[in-house]
Amino acid sequence: MTSFNRMHFYKMFVQVKSVGRFKETKRTDGISTSDVIMRIVKDYNEYVMRNLARGYTRKDLGVSYVKEKRLRVNMGFKKLREKVKKQQEIVGEKIQVVAKTACVHRNEWVENADRLVAGFLEMFEERCHKMGTTIRERIQEKLTKQKLIGLIYDRYYGDGDGDGDSDQYYYDDDTEEEYSD
Repeated sequence: MTSFNRMHFYKMFVQVKSVGRFKETKRTDGISTSDVIMRIVKDYNEYVMRNLARGYTRKDLGVSYVKEKRLRVNMGFKKLREKVKKQQEIVGEKIQVVAKTACVHRNEWVENADRLVAGFLEMFEERCHKMGTTIRERIQEKLTKQKLIGLIYDRYYGDGDGDGDSDQYYYDDDTEEEYSD
């Protein structure tokens, strides 16, 4: 320490002692003053937060407005972290239950796969058969209509060679209009 710092420190010490705010304590071997001060400072925020939660005002605790708000926000974050951690544990437990259930259902599926697939196919077989029959009938109807139109065309517009082919005209089946090349 420089002489100025020593003199300044000494004046502060004398002032504190003269107003009766200085209490001399005996040192205890193995206990560091720095460690004691560090513990007090470290736990100070928890002390203030705990007392704010109990209903003390910031003025009762000698805390600034900004410090109070900062500590209240920190309390909110701490509660939020605790809730999130609790929810994570609950979700983890539910995932384990679902995984166990899925394993049981998987085993059930493997054991009964043939029966379940056969039941599914049986359920839809009748509808598929009806659909297949309807498709077949429509295709046959369309082919018959085209064949009939071809025969009528050959008789009415025959090209004379008997093969039914004409290079000049053709019909559109949907509109039954005549087109020329």
